[in-house]
Amino acid sequence: MVTCSMIIGLIFTPVGWVLLLAATITPQWREFPQRPGYSLDLFFYDGLWETCREVTTLNTPECKPLPEEIAVSWWIQLQRATAIISVVMGALSYLAAHLGVRWWGDAPNHNLIGTSGVFISFWGAIYVCIVSCRAYLILAAVRDPNVDIQDKFRVGTCLYLGWLGGSIQVATGVVLMCNFSCQGKCFIRQDSGPYEADY
Repeated sequence: MVTCSMIIGLIFTPVGWVLLLAATITPQWREFPQRPGYSLDLFFYDGLWETCREVTTLNTPECKPLPEEIAVSWWIQLQRATAIISVVMGALSYLAAHLGVRWWGDAPNHNLIGTSGVFISFWGAIYVCIVSCRAYLILAAVRDPNVDIQDKFRVGTCLYLGWLGGSIQVATGVVLMCNFSCQGKCFIRQDSGPYEADY
């Protein structure tokens, strides 16, 4: 029998996963509208894979891969690898949770569901750490007087998606972990039939 914690976890986990996927593939980890030295209608932004500029009046983005010297840096490679692993492992853990529910039977595997919740929360937390570190570096550059004003980017939309998606993953993973202590205790007892009471 499916419990409330299983339903909540299985419904909301994909929401967080989609947000993390969008944050990973969308090139808006940092942004710079109205960049000094450029036309005011140019909007610059980049992510893990591409750097883009867009004419806001025409809505025509021009994107190209990150410069080679940036793309091969250990920090970008670490962010890419960790983001991809987080998304992939989150998806696999979600599938494992479905296997643990055993929709085709009456006896869910609570340990498998709880373990899936541990991995979902763990990789969601890892993603939150990734975007938090990136945000820290962006804000540190903004505060650094030695950084040229043209390089003082702002925190991009994708970092907010990463924070939200990672937080949802952590929360739903915790909900699924509740099934560790749910064995035989989470079901509503049903009486087998009517009974007679002595008065």
